Amino acid sequence: MKNAFFYFIVFPFYGLIQAVKNYELPWAKNMIWLFVVFHGYTMYRQEFTDSTRYVQKLIDVSNSKRTLDNFLLTFYSIDNEGKASVDIYEPLMTNFVSLFTQNGSILFAFFGIVYGYFYSRNIWFIIEEIKKNQSPRFFGILIFVFASIIGFWELNGVRMWTAAHVFFFGAFQVLIKNNKKGLIPILASILIHFSFGLPILVFLVFYFLRLSFRLSFLVFILSFLINSLDFKFIGSFLENVLPEILLPRLESYSNEEYVESVNNLNQNANWYIQYFSIVLNYTIAFLMTVIYFLKDQKYRKDKKFINFTILSLLLLTIGNLMSSLPSGVRYLILAQLFGVAVIILYYIKYNSKSYQKAILYSIPFFLFFLVVSIRISFNTISIMALCSNPLLASIIGTNFPLIDLIK
Repeated sequence: MKNAFFYFIVFPFYGLIQAVKNYELPWAKNMIWLFVVFHGYTMYRQEFTDSTRYVQKLIDVSNSKRTLDNFLLTFYSIDNEGKASVDIYEPLMTNFVSLFTQNGSILFAFFGIVYGYFYSRNIWFIIEEIKKNQSPRFFGILIFVFASIIGFWELNGVRMWTAAHVFFFGAFQVLIKNNKKGLIPILASILIHFSFGLPILVFLVFYFLRLSFRLSFLVFILSFLINSLDFKFIGSFLENVLPEILLPRLESYSNEEYVESVNNLNQNANWYIQYFSIVLNYTIAFLMTVIYFLKDQKYRKDKKFINFTILSLLLLTIGNLMSSLPSGVRYLILAQLFGVAVIILYYIKYNSKSYQKAILYSIPFFLFFLVVSIRISFNTISIMALCSNPLLASIIGTNFPLIDLIK
């Protein structure tokens, strides 16, 4: 930890590079953690995004009187129809930070503490499996793909993506490490973002019903054959299964005006933005299919791996079905995190010549996803994150995203 803290104080980005080079050293994952904190502090916050809304809320809370009523009101958000819904994690953090500052950079540094911890630990869950086995070819590319599915630059959407990493952390603990304490972060993910009621429901169905690998795979394949479901049908289904307190948020995400606005944004996006996630999804499906039909079935005796794979297939199925909703694609991104983890775990533990060929054929598609993800990261990673340290970033007021250097 001393090495990581030294790099964090002097030159965080160089520390990040050293952590990647020396990933086998114990301080490396803590350096990744601290860099995410620094990214939160220096992150470029675009106008009209979630991050600017959270900063404005911090200022409002800081300027309001410290009463119990005002404190409780910060946990409620009101939609256009006057309906309220409850959040827990973000208001708690905002209230805490407001006790000593109105600085949005400090708020996101604190968000980065939580996000960076789970982000770095999830990456090292996979890396630690390498230490038990041989490092296969292309492992570096695969681990970078895993780290980029919900990268540290997604801190702008702090609630959703923090919840995603917390959920993955818990599921990996329960299913791979056989640590029942992982149920705590799984269940706690709904306190970070209300929409994790659905992944939790999927996990509980899996955990208690113990569906077979074959059935889970067949349902997963079937989800691709269903091109799209009407978003009104999905909305009606969720209204019947979600708690009443979450319904206002569901309605705001599934109303026709919101659907139309998101569709318009997607149509105006560059082609690679529209397709990079789709390419990853079909690459995952291809490799999952290869795993299922391989002649060598030794992996099926590994209950930990099979259980993790079954949960991943169920999440991918739900993600495919929910992707017809504008905000439903986020479930697919969560599922892709699990799917790529399965691909890497199999590659590490049960590698075969046939699977090696399949990975080789998939590398161009993984690289495409990786390049586009890095391009997207330029929207929020600032020049200060690469060229400064906490002291300099506090003194120098000017900040702009990396994308401005290439536009």
